[in-house]
Amino acid sequence: MGPMRTVVVLVVLLALTPARALDGRRLHVHRGRLLDERRREVTLRGVNARVEGIFDVTFDDGRLPLEPIPVFDDGDAATMERFGFNLLRLPISWSALEPARGRFDAAYLDRIAGVLALCRSHGILVLLDFHQDAFSKEIGEDGAPRWVLDLLLGPNGYPYLGGPLTDLGARRLAPATLAAFRQFFLDAGGVQADLAAAAVVLAHRFAREPAVLGYEIMNEPLAFLVPNGDVALLAFHVRLARAIRRVDHRHLVAFEPDAIRNATNAAPVPTTPFPVRGALYAPHVYTDVFDGHDYSSGDPAELAPSMERAAAEARGWGAPLLVGEYGIDPNASNANAWITAELDLQDHLRTHSAFWLWEEISQGRWGLFDGESSEPDGERIARTTALSRVYARAVPGRVLEHAFDAAANTLRLRYVARGTAPLELFVPPRRYPGGFAVRCNGRPVATSPGPVVTLRCGRGRGERLVELSPAS
Repeated sequence: MGPMRTVVVLVVLLALTPARALDGRRLHVHRGRLLDERRREVTLRGVNARVEGIFDVTFDDGRLPLEPIPVFDDGDAATMERFGFNLLRLPISWSALEPARGRFDAAYLDRIAGVLALCRSHGILVLLDFHQDAFSKEIGEDGAPRWVLDLLLGPNGYPYLGGPLTDLGARRLAPATLAAFRQFFLDAGGVQADLAAAAVVLAHRFAREPAVLGYEIMNEPLAFLVPNGDVALLAFHVRLARAIRRVDHRHLVAFEPDAIRNATNAAPVPTTPFPVRGALYAPHVYTDVFDGHDYSSGDPAELAPSMERAAAEARGWGAPLLVGEYGIDPNASNANAWITAELDLQDHLRTHSAFWLWEEISQGRWGLFDGESSEPDGERIARTTALSRVYARAVPGRVLEHAFDAAANTLRLRYVARGTAPLELFVPPRRYPGGFAVRCNGRPVATSPGPVVTLRCGRGRGERLVELSPAS
């Protein structure tokens, strides 16, 4: 075989070895991008899931549970893998981890480990999210344990609410909820040290776990209620991140802006990077959902400013952008078009994301299924198809352009190549019943069956163009 023919063969050679599962311990941040151990630029696409036994909404004093929470099993993890998800944001509950001050529940940590094992077997990384909604299940939906409320507000300083939960919106704005957040960010009673201690227990348990992406410090914090709230929020985030770093040096740490961003579509752009290494900036994006508007126009231009601002905020922090939640009521105007438009923006801005919500059998039923995922014929096909789309999961170089056309089912990927590791694409079979074709720098590449396709495009450094389209 002549030299020129050898080069051509190498250009179109398909790497037939299976794609490696990501190892959360070996991901790292470099110049605002997330890289794996082979220095490939990684993209995370996934979903949030509230899990029975993990998301704590029950009581042991006779009060009714707030709501039913779905079971999570191997079938769920397998379906997530089939949809192309490589990220699960898992809401965990401080109330279950530390039901009494200083007493941590080993059985609860074991249940988290069980979810991690299921996800590990299906190549899914898990972000362990210290979740809260209306501060605590005692006065809202989930979050801090009762002893924290006693510390912040006094044992008789708040109502003892129970289920069924039908008024979450009112609970979010109730006087006791706002007072609890105010006292928390004033660090009344040294309460932040208590949460830091809980985070250390969690991180110590899972420091060696490859299925863990990292730890999210607090879901939707409300710090604007105190003077210089942005300063107080940053100090809290840094305190928790440094505590975690004392026992886990490898996994990432995610932090959010103030939850008012959900309604204003903007947070301050910092002038100095986040001071703890290995951080992800993780705002929620609910444009045209919670901001007093809707998406009846179907115009993606309405959604762009919030995402562009989030990208600017992330650059200021020197951190990759992870949209920890984005979602929309399935009955809202142009709901599936909204999902497509948001994913288009995420591709363009090089954003990681987790959709809200996997399955929901209470409240608004925003999930991807009519009930639990195990129910026959329950999948909301249009919704899951909007979310299950082609994307580059790992690129051996720096991505310059990533654009998927959901109508034509075509991908255009440009990147500056580096290293010898293969490129990985997720290609959902449902979008390509007749197969698909891939071209590298204009030349066709033979591919193995999906859904995760690994291939090599050229040798050495230089710009590459990869194009994917339905087979003609």
